[in-house]
Amino acid sequence: LVSLLVNQGRASDNQRLFNNAVIRVQHLHQLAAKMINDFEDSLLPEERRQLSKIFPLSFCNSDYIEAPTGKDETQK
Repeated sequence: LVSLLVNQGRASDNQRLFNNAVIRVQHLHQLAAKMINDFEDSLLPEERRQLSKIFPLSFCNSDYIEAPTGKDETQK
């Protein structure tokens, strides 16, 4: 019985840590997107034109990566 309780405790701790990590990654992604938008907004029109030749504005590579929604998908 004690072993079962300890294993369930570890599983819930792991799930809590995973959920915390997902929340932090989402926050970092939102922060990075805001930073690039702020940077683009601060550019002069000519600078913006030059920059758009190098890479598309308001484009974040990770927007198109499907993120797992749970522990099982992440482990797969």
